[in-house]
Amino acid sequence: MVKLLESGVLLRFDRTLEETLQHIVDAARMVIGAKYAALAVLDEGRQLSQFFYSGLSEEEAKRIGEPPKGRGVLGLIIEEGKPLRLRDVTKHPKAYGFPPHHPVMRSFLGVPIIVNGKPFGRLYLAEKIGRRAFTERDEKLALLLAAQAAATIERAMLAEQANRTERLELLNELVSKLNRLTDEKSVLETATEGIHASLPFAEVATVLYRPDESLSLLCFPEGSRLGLQLRRPCLKVNRTPFAVCMQERKSVILSDISVEKAKTPFERWLARRGFRSLIAVPVALSEQVLGVIFAAAVHPDAFSRDDLTFLQTVSDHVAVALANARLLQELREKERVRGLLLNKVVTAQEEERKRISHELHDQIGQLLTALLIQLQLLERDLNEPPLKDRVKMLKQLAEEISIHLHHIAWELRPPALDELGLLAALERVTEEWSRRFNIPCEFEVNGTFNGQIEPEVAIGVFRIVQESLTNIAKHAKATHARVTVQQENGELVVTVEDNGIGFRVKDIMRHPDENKRLGLLGMMERAAMLSGKLDIESKPGKGTKVQLRIPLTKGWYRRFRASLKES
Repeated sequence: MVKLLESGVLLRFDRTLEETLQHIVDAARMVIGAKYAALAVLDEGRQLSQFFYSGLSEEEAKRIGEPPKGRGVLGLIIEEGKPLRLRDVTKHPKAYGFPPHHPVMRSFLGVPIIVNGKPFGRLYLAEKIGRRAFTERDEKLALLLAAQAAATIERAMLAEQANRTERLELLNELVSKLNRLTDEKSVLETATEGIHASLPFAEVATVLYRPDESLSLLCFPEGSRLGLQLRRPCLKVNRTPFAVCMQERKSVILSDISVEKAKTPFERWLARRGFRSLIAVPVALSEQVLGVIFAAAVHPDAFSRDDLTFLQTVSDHVAVALANARLLQELREKERVRGLLLNKVVTAQEEERKRISHELHDQIGQLLTALLIQLQLLERDLNEPPLKDRVKMLKQLAEEISIHLHHIAWELRPPALDELGLLAALERVTEEWSRRFNIPCEFEVNGTFNGQIEPEVAIGVFRIVQESLTNIAKHAKATHARVTVQQENGELVVTVEDNGIGFRVKDIMRHPDENKRLGLLGMMERAAMLSGKLDIESKPGKGTKVQLRIPLTKGWYRRFRASLKES
């Protein structure tokens, strides 16, 4: 009875369900005084689903082979659900016999375990120590122990259910975080922290798999004992137990690591540092293995089936997050290259415009001037009125060509932009635009400007204003426009407004005809090249407001110049 009470105290310690069941078997064998004990767990179909034993070594159990199927005498107890005590189990009519290498068992005692009013399992004892058979008192003790075990099992099941609920909450939180991440390192770090929160007794690590069959980019929680060795650039897969994860996409569980049993250098390293258990799951997407998640603990058999299921679930989400991060990284790199190419194209385009503008102004303009002079001389020397009128008409035509040529050259590259700067060029373009399209346009400069606006920035701003005014002339049907320039909080702010018919910005940006949105897209591309932001506000009947914001800090300009050199 003292032993039974002591076993009850022991049973009250917190354990997993499997640990609790194993302890029940060990306690029953001690309390009843039997050489062998076993506990069979039933599934919903009342078939044996798990089998725990005590009194046999691992080697003896392996020689016997598979656990019993619940036939013969064991099946009788399951069917009737009543205690069964036998002097010689081999002589019972239902005796099914023992498999080869099974130890001799004659005296037998079996009792049911009922949890929450339902059959949970059966407790079996064999070979009474010191007697030829189990007594009635042994049966009562076994029933009392079974009742005590049922309460303990119920507590263990409730504890596991609570642990699963807590783990599910941790999993949901972890998945939510992973879905928001956009780079590989953050994904691995977040996964490692989340797993460690669910397995606080273990050291956790996540690693990536590279095509050269090495593991790299290893992540550990702060202060991890694993990190002392594994912060090397890479580990060869064939020197670790993770080869199965990588090659066969299977999970690995090592329950009793030791220096003597180690099959790889990595296992020996773990054993020398006191680790006895290891669990590892592959991180894979479709047919591609991306990496591995593993955890190590100082106790043998530290990881349960629930731990394995949890890690496998996490690894699935980590695989998706890693794949998304890689796709996003590729997209960003392509966008960066596209930006550099666009920058190069625009720069070359501006240089070509500048060259053509100078040629039109300096060479063709001079030729037209010479033509006008010759026409004036010819007009002076002619006496016949019809010929004089024709020369006069030719002179007017040459003057119109000169004006249009000057306008084209100015549109290509206004001299004021290079000679007087951005503000003077913007003031001139508004005047020219207002005169050309007969629409009043105000130009305002609010506040003062600190320092000179660099030529690369000035030409980008000028082109955006130029395109905005062109759009107003073509589409807005406005009667008034305004261009405002100011400097605030280290930014250049340029605003172009009109009182025209307006439009729905979303409709234009989604228009199937690319030509309808090309102008707006071009303005946005130029703004992005300058690390700026372009906002377009418009509603039907409410006019349109285009506002450009560009940083003017020295650090930004250094980066901008560096990007120009790179392109």
